[in-house]
Amino acid sequence: MKCSTALRLKIPSTLAAIEQLCERARLWLEANGLHEDWFVFMLLLRESLNNAVKHGNGSDPSLLVDCWLRKGLRWLYISVGDCGAGFDWGRFSTHQACYGDTCGRGLEIYRLYADKVIFNRRGNRVLLRLEMRKGKDSGLNSNRAE
Repeated sequence: MKCSTALRLKIPSTLAAIEQLCERARLWLEANGLHEDWFVFMLLLRESLNNAVKHGNGSDPSLLVDCWLRKGLRWLYISVGDCGAGFDWGRFSTHQACYGDTCGRGLEIYRLYADKVIFNRRGNRVLLRLEMRKGKDSGLNSNRAE
């Protein structure tokens, strides 16, 4: 895949399309030399795509999910939008997911792994910002022996 600082794709609201987009995103990360950032980036990307497909578009393959990925000088950005009515994200801004919860874990994932989370007013598009770990300890193996 050609090295580009941005990737924009629109996909139908299906799990298969999510898998294809995630593979393109993995290749995009590799092409940009961002191997160290793949785990958190892909976790955030997959969660936001799943939310858009399932909650936003009701898994209707005729409705599209819009996704763009961008690499800045210090940050990686993920933006995912759907055709749905949105949700009142402010109401859930301080909600913490519990062990047995079957909903609401996506917002918790965003809070734990993204450096910044911004929803549009309607609540049908999210922008996630992630600091690039290139050359830094990602914290995933912080207990390793030196």
